[in-house]
Amino acid sequence: MVLGILLACAFLVAVLAAVGGSYVAHAELQQAADIAAATIESSPGDSPRSRAEALARANGAREVVVTEFDGGTRLRIRVRGRAPAAFGMRRGATIEAEAFAVVPPPSGDGGPNPPGIYAGPLVTVDGVQVCPRVGEAFRALDAAASRDGIALTPTSGFRGYAEQAALYAQLGPGLAAPPGTSRHHDATDLDINVGPAGSTTHQWLRDHGPSHGFVQRYSWEPWHWGFVAGC
Repeated sequence: MVLGILLACAFLVAVLAAVGGSYVAHAELQQAADIAAATIESSPGDSPRSRAEALARANGAREVVVTEFDGGTRLRIRVRGRAPAAFGMRRGATIEAEAFAVVPPPSGDGGPNPPGIYAGPLVTVDGVQVCPRVGEAFRALDAAASRDGIALTPTSGFRGYAEQAALYAQLGPGLAAPPGTSRHHDATDLDINVGPAGSTTHQWLRDHGPSHGFVQRYSWEPWHWGFVAGC
């Protein structure tokens, strides 16, 4: 009788220890995800997805998956780990936690040209308007792409204040810059239909754009390319 009670007590202690260990492990994982989310929301910058993963790992998470949604304006940070071993098992059950972050708008424009409303002459290249110097540079870039079997299709170029205001009202701060701050006001920047990040067209631009004076202006906008020398 006494032996049975002792065994039952020992079993209960083991169960409570396992539950407590799992609870602590989960709390630590949740803290890693929460810290990453809070830091991303409070500090605008490049590559929020990569920064979120690095932050979660730095705070103890080993398996981290960060996904973007709502057009890249929000992040889901999911972390996984193992509960402490219990009842003679080598590894505990898989546990996970997650947190969500709203990606703040950029604090800067990522390029050397000061934003302003361009007032000089414009030329049309493939249906969009840019300043003459950018037009000439883009034609050379487009010709080089064609020789490699790549089609570059611009979808937007210079935008005046009113056009940017209408776009901002339609898309909101997650996808459009406020009027008066967009690089498209400079007549130096184009949106190019590259498809998803890492596509063949996008990778070609990353490899060859800089030699023609074009850079991907923002890390989170694979379609947005600017001519760094200006007009």
